[in-house]
Amino acid sequence: MAQLEVLNPVALAEEKSIPPAARVKDLAGKRVGLYWNMKSGGDLALDRVEKLLKERFPGITAKRYIGSVGFMMRHLTPDDAEKIAGQCDVVVGTTND
Repeated sequence: MAQLEVLNPVALAEEKSIPPAARVKDLAGKRVGLYWNMKSGGDLALDRVEKLLKERFPGITAKRYIGSVGFMMRHLTPDDAEKIAGQCDVVVGTTND
C-alpha cells in the first residue's frame, strides 16, 4: 500500500525585534532628520512635521533624506542609516502606508 506524507508548505516566520530609541527630553537646538521613502504624500507630512517642530522647539534645524536604493520608492541602506545617525540627533520618517 502507498503512503502519502503531507507537509506544510508555509515557512516559519522569522521574528526580529529592535528596541525603540531612547526618547529625547527636549528638541530645542537639535538636528532633526526628515526621511521620506518617496511614497506619495509623505513629503507633505514631513513639511507639516518640520513646521510644527520649528514652531514648538526654538533653534532646531532640519535636513531632508531619501534612501539610496530603489526608483519609485527609495529604501535606506545600513550605510545610509549610519550617515543619518551621525548627522542628526533625532529622525522622523514617513512611509505613507
